[in-house]
Amino acid sequence: MIRWSGIAMVVVGILHMIVLGIDAVGEIPGWVRFELWTAEHWRPLRAQAPELLVSNAAFWSTIGSFAVPLIMLGAVVIWLDKRQIFLPAFLGWSLLVWMVTASLIIEVSGFPLGIPIAICLILGVKQQRAVPHLRDVRRA
Repeated sequence: MIRWSGIAMVVVGILHMIVLGIDAVGEIPGWVRFELWTAEHWRPLRAQAPELLVSNAAFWSTIGSFAVPLIMLGAVVIWLDKRQIFLPAFLGWSLLVWMVTASLIIEVSGFPLGIPIAICLILGVKQQRAVPHLRDVRRA
């Protein structure tokens, strides 16, 4: 279950970057010209130029989103599982709390996809604790 959760995190992160990245392609030239390097971000949202808001939204839904760290987190989960190293229980629980909270705030979104991933991670960690030959790095 842990390996499946890690793979699913990587896949969801990549899909997030692809699906939302399609809309962001038009903003990339502005990013390369450092157009997001502005103090206008500190102004209230309604006072910012619409073009900046669009570029910000594209940035925060792709490169600035949690998709890249989710891919890295999934890779670490796979790496730890492959080496039979215990995962911390808080990982699945914190992922579950975040996914449920975000799912309640914004729907339709991809956040509900994270709920079964987090649950499988929680169950996998529970199973992992029952296997005596796995390495608990806390005791190492």
